[in-house]
Amino acid sequence: MGRFVVVYRGLVARDTAGSAFKRSADETFLSDCLYMCLEVIFRMKENKKYADAFRQIAVLCAGALLMAIAVVVYFDQLGVVAGGVTGLAVLFNHMWNVPMWVVNLLFNVPLFLIGIRVFEFRIFGRMLLGTALLTFFLGIVPAVNILTGDMLVDIVVGSVLMGAGLGLVFLSQASTGGVDMLATIINRKIRYISIPKIMGIVDGVIVLIGAGIFGVAKGIYAIIAVYIIQRVADEIMEGPNHAKLLYIISKEPDACAAYIIHEISRGVTFIEVTGAYTNVSKHMILTVVSGKEMVQIKQKIYQIDEKAICFVGDIREAFGEGFTKYSM
Repeated sequence: MGRFVVVYRGLVARDTAGSAFKRSADETFLSDCLYMCLEVIFRMKENKKYADAFRQIAVLCAGALLMAIAVVVYFDQLGVVAGGVTGLAVLFNHMWNVPMWVVNLLFNVPLFLIGIRVFEFRIFGRMLLGTALLTFFLGIVPAVNILTGDMLVDIVVGSVLMGAGLGLVFLSQASTGGVDMLATIINRKIRYISIPKIMGIVDGVIVLIGAGIFGVAKGIYAIIAVYIIQRVADEIMEGPNHAKLLYIISKEPDACAAYIIHEISRGVTFIEVTGAYTNVSKHMILTVVSGKEMVQIKQKIYQIDEKAICFVGDIREAFGEGFTKYSM
């Protein structure tokens, strides 16, 4: 963290001196906000006296700020409606010059009046805080012009920022209200329609409205943006802790297990299985490894037993010994 602070402050010093490059006051404001959020997060991670609640609030704050930057700096200036209440905010701002923070507030107020009877107090409080932070940042983030001029590049950058912000908000076990809150409320009344489906329908309608106003080309860019946002948000929430799950049935289970344990340094579990046709009992190997290790294991297994059966599955997250240490 100290090295990050030194580098950042060095850049700011060069800005004020005007020696290497110059930035506007608005751009400096954005970088200062991002820096403060990052500094709070890292210092809370280093100092154990801070409670988990404050760490989650800092992550939520950083996520809401990134979302606001994506909307104000990218989507609004590009005229792209990427779904959600923020998409409606872009529409209203372009059509009637209504401030986006006002639109976000007006659309969420009735949802919260209904939601107070639907959600638990803890969940409702986090939703309220997330919505308040996003509304606040939508009001103070300046519309700096840092677009490259290449529509696709700008859409990708804005979508990555939006997805990262959304992922951080969900990672802090919170929400920014809007469509996901509406979908949850509807799902309580119409159980047979899942929350993701409701969100998809609502977002789709908003994107179509945007395409009707800004043109089909902008609508296609909006679909691209929605896809990138979802993928980035998923990666942020799930993290890089992916792994592979291997089930191996072989006539040489001991040799296969010995290779995995001693050469790959991974744990192995034997599961007793019985073939329905042959009625023969065997040891099936269960192990969780990385993608690279999976390739090595498959090659070795079929050198040991060319008739072995191997099933490979994806593990979204893997924590514990040999993998990532779990932390709250």
